[in-house]
Formats: sequence, C-alpha cells, structure tokens
Amino acid sequence: MLRTFLRTSLICWLFAAPALAQEPPAAPAAGVIDFAEGDNLIEAKDGATRLGRTGDSVYPAETVTTFANAEVHLKMADGAFLAVRENTKLTIREYVANGRDDDRSVIDLARGAFRSITGWIGRRNSRNYQVNTPIVTIGVRGTDHEPTHLLAGDPRGEPGSYDKVNEGRTVMRSDRGTVEVTPNKAAFFHLDRRQAPRVLASVPTFFKAGRNEQRFAQRAQASVRTLETQRRQRFDAFRKERGLQPPKPGAKKESFSKSLAEKKAAIQKRREEKTDVQKLREEKKAARASVQEKKDTPLKGFFRGFERKAEKKH
Repeated sequence: MLRTFLRTSLICWLFAAPALAQEPPAAPAAGVIDFAEGDNLIEAKDGATRLGRTGDSVYPAETVTTFANAEVHLKMADGAFLAVRENTKLTIREYVANGRDDDRSVIDLARGAFRSITGWIGRRNSRNYQVNTPIVTIGVRGTDHEPTHLLAGDPRGEPGSYDKVNEGRTVMRSDRGTVEVTPNKAAFFHLDRRQAPRVLASVPTFFKAGRNEQRFAQRAQASVRTLETQRRQRFDAFRKERGLQPPKPGAKKESFSKSLAEKKAAIQKRREEKTDVQKLREEKKAARASVQEKKDTPLKGFFRGFERKAEKKH
C-alpha cells in the first residue's frame, strides 16, 4: 500500500515539473488513448514523460508503461485496437497509416502483455505488421492475438515469449525456428532459447479477460466494421496534405498500390525505351552496311570490268 502511494506521488511530482513538459511531436499520431485506468506513463523519444489520459494522442517512437492494476486501450491510426495490460512496457517503434500499401506497424514489447485486434495494416498489409519481443518476432494474418513476454522471476509463468490467437493466425519466428499459431492456441519460446518455439498443449491460465475486456472488444469490433471507410478517409486526407487533387466525379477510383494509369504509363515507357534501343541498333546496322558497301564498290567495279573483258574474248 505504501509502495503504491509513494509511486503515485512520485509520478504526480514528475508530471508537475515544468522541465518535463512536452510539445506535441510533429509526426502524425500513431493512435489515441481510448481508455485509461490506473497508473501509466507515456515516454517520448527525447525522454520527456507524461501521464496517459483518455483522448490523448500517442506517437511513433513513444513508450507506454503500465503499473499494477493499470490498463490502457489505444485506438491506432489504422483502426486497430490495443489493450495494454498491467505491468507492461511497449514501444510503438513505427506506425504509418496513410491508407497505402506502404503502411506499417512495428511494436516492441519489452515486458508484459497486450491484446491486438488488427486494423487495415494487419488485414491488408500483413507483411508490414510486426510485434517484437527481446527473443521473437510475431507476424499476423488478419488477427486478434495476445503477445506476452515474461521476464525471469515473473510469477505468472515460465520466462519467455508467448502468443495466444483468438482469431486469424500468427507466426512466431526466432533464431531457433518458426511456428504457426491457430485460433484458441498459444505458442511459447523459452527465454533460454534452447529449443525452437512450440505450440503449447493448453493455453496458459494467465491469458484471461481483464476487467474492461467487454468494452475493449465492443469498441474494437465497431472499428473493424468500418475499416474500409476509415482507410479511404485517411488516404483522402493524405492526398490533401500533399496538395494532390482528388479524383474527378465519375472517374475510376485510384488504386492504393499504383493507379492503372501509372501502370500503363510505366509499361508504355518501357516499350518506348525498347523501341528506341531497337531503332538505334537498326541505324547502327544500316550505317555499318553503308560503310561496307562503300568499301566494296571499287572491287565490284574491278570485277565487272574483268568480267566484260572475259566475255569479249569468248
């Protein structure tokens, strides 16, 4: 009790210190805090810290830390939802969500656990979605999953990295091998790294719903139902930010990889380049033939004269 009081007092004192006041970063937000309960810290790349409150933005390169009995829910820029469990530390290393094929999400989990219901990045660009623990990398295939990393001495279970899948599939990769995880299963890779990752015979008991799990699931599923709309709105905003003209009414919708016009232009350019090269080769061939013909002309005249003389004799 005393420890909790002292920690809370220290956190409040830190946030009151003007030296730690933080200006909002220039980079686009990675997400927004949708719910916060208990003690937490948001640490920026430059070391400045603040208390995470509902409605506040979080940014790429920022670290979210929760303490005992705390939980933070994040709505990410691509419509994904994260539930950061108690005693967890994770860093949003990269988060780019512009509605394009180069969108990406990279999260580093130093300790603890979170639940992720993926947005359009995990569902459309799964190769660009990645969760890293100190010993494994987790990729997804359109997923609701729960990455966990327990340090040595954690009372919840053996030290190492876990991933439980609720929906979809994940792949856990390590320097010892790779394993695929299917719904209602959990994979584990021990901290000692002596054996390859493996799917456990049963899901560990520490994977259990939190106090606010129903709220989280409802909010996340509501977001999932409008992912396509969110993605298009973000893409339109991205175009506007860069001064690009929106498509004319009735025009074909622009592809989120490359537009059909861009592809056709690229193909036509390659054809023209190929044609130019072919023309150059033909011109060189004609020039060589012309030079050779000039060389052969005196000889041809000599042989014609010789042939005429021979005919007169006969």
